[in-house]
Amino acid sequence: MTKSLLELMENRSFDEITITDIVKNALVGRASFYRNFFSKEDVLKQYLLRLISEWGTEFENSENPNIVVSLFGHYKKYSQYYLLLYRSGLSYLVLDNIRTVCGPKPDQDDIPAYFSAWFAGALFGWIDEWITRGMKQEPEEMARLLEEVDRRSKEMI
Repeated sequence: MTKSLLELMENRSFDEITITDIVKNALVGRASFYRNFFSKEDVLKQYLLRLISEWGTEFENSENPNIVVSLFGHYKKYSQYYLLLYRSGLSYLVLDNIRTVCGPKPDQDDIPAYFSAWFAGALFGWIDEWITRGMKQEPEEMARLLEEVDRRSKEMI
């Protein structure tokens, strides 16, 4: 059903697509849809969680990884999907995904929760701007830019 929804989004706006459209295109019944998903948006959220989980596994298994290069490499690898979300006005799903993965958790004390919220927001800011600008820089360049920001911020202190 994910593939079906993404195919439909290539030619139609997300708001115009119905559950009926998705199941017809996927050649499944409505019951199959609702057995797995709550809504069209849920299809995309679950796919985002799967993608970021796959990235996490790849990152953990890589030798001498650079987390920034690896993460931006993930977004570049799936650029067609992420750009489709942005064209559809669904960039907030990327933020939701980042907050789910590395944002604050209900059981955290104040300082770790606020730090997690800050980190998730900053990370989204970088990713959001990069995607909005068309993902022109390679992941290695994004890592270099982040290092430059870190260097400049230390000079200001």
